[in-house]
Amino acid sequence: MSSTLVQDSAFARLRVRLEEEEHNGLAFAFRFRLIALGLVAVWLMFAAGPARVGIGVAACFTIMASAWLVYALRSSPYARSIQFAVTVLDVTVITVGTIVPIPGAAENGLWLEQVFGRRSLFLYLVIYLTASALSYSVRTVILTGAASLVALVGSFAWTALDQARASGIDLLGAAEIWPTARAIFARLIGPGFVTPEAFLVQQLVFMTLCTGFIAVAVWRARAHLGRTLMAEGERNNLARYFSPNLVDRLAGGSHDFEAGRESKATVLFVDVVGFTRLMEGQPPQQTIDFLRVFHERMAECIFAHGGTLDKFIGDGVMATFGTPDAQPDDETRALRCALDMVRSVEAWTRGRRSRGLPAVRIAVGVHVGPVLMGAIGSRNRLEYSAVGDTVNVASRLEHLARAHDASIVASAETLAAAVNSGSFAVADSKRFRPVGAVQVPGRGEPVEVFIVPAFEAGGR
Repeated sequence: MSSTLVQDSAFARLRVRLEEEEHNGLAFAFRFRLIALGLVAVWLMFAAGPARVGIGVAACFTIMASAWLVYALRSSPYARSIQFAVTVLDVTVITVGTIVPIPGAAENGLWLEQVFGRRSLFLYLVIYLTASALSYSVRTVILTGAASLVALVGSFAWTALDQARASGIDLLGAAEIWPTARAIFARLIGPGFVTPEAFLVQQLVFMTLCTGFIAVAVWRARAHLGRTLMAEGERNNLARYFSPNLVDRLAGGSHDFEAGRESKATVLFVDVVGFTRLMEGQPPQQTIDFLRVFHERMAECIFAHGGTLDKFIGDGVMATFGTPDAQPDDETRALRCALDMVRSVEAWTRGRRSRGLPAVRIAVGVHVGPVLMGAIGSRNRLEYSAVGDTVNVASRLEHLARAHDASIVASAETLAAAVNSGSFAVADSKRFRPVGAVQVPGRGEPVEVFIVPAFEAGGR
């Protein structure tokens, strides 16, 4: 399976997760909007004049209803179209509710003049735009900002036409529309303030910048979530194979775990001697519980010595030392791990015997040599594993332990490399007894091996 396919699968899961966050964001935005609009409605009852309370409260309830519509239909296949329509509706309601004069009031343009001077519509739209960030959707923020910009431009035109009409000026019939409109805006702004161009443009620029900043903030939040999920997924995947002290380093590295790579490594195999007989007559759940305890103990030993957990094989475990990067003490750590595995099982056996359960014995095989590391398997199921003659020999040595009544069988190359590294204790090396060259099934040349007898392996 290529890295592209793996990344596509990961990004597909990430898209699903982000869509879930958008879905949850709509629910959160709905609840928050209800609270905010409720507070605004209460505030309008005290702050707005009696004639405008009805318009303000009606606008609040209209936006509440539209928010409920988006929330109720968030799972619909037309959810995005509905959200687009509702956003346009909300901005329209805010615009109309803000700048339309009180019904029945004298049409002298005073209300619109006050709204324009206080920039009430602009502030309401900014609040609405800021609230759109709760949706966790960049698309929603940009759509809201675009609709708000259109509403602002429309309000400028509305204001100019209304003030021209109140002053008896035919703005549309003027020879030069902008100079006439500019004079109207200059009067609304007041002398000595800013130019009409600056006053109008700064609102458009401010709204555009707000849209950009909020959209970028949401995008960065989504990107951070994506990176976090991808990194955590990568870390969890690495934790299946490598010791915890290596995971953080590898997660930020540039290793290509799918590309085959030949390197030197020490391979260790361990399994339970007489497992079938040991579990004979036991219920399936008890067998599963046994394997879980055994695998956990073996994994702890492997990780404690900086090894890589290659795979679980029924009642067996395969580990490698020197992957993904070779170390000068790989052989030493592998042999120490083998000794600790035997000690761990002996401690487990003492506890089992106290409960009247049979003893457990393991066999370990260790060999060093070149291996080919890479991701193997099918398109839907990959494993990072070692293959090659070294792996086969280590597996055969583990099986030879039964014939020699040994707990550990190690090749002479492995023991010699450990001793020559200077990091393998003399007392530990003396536990290994030479057996000589033995014929390994499936291999033409014999292998010289050393063993640790079963009754001595756990000793100190």
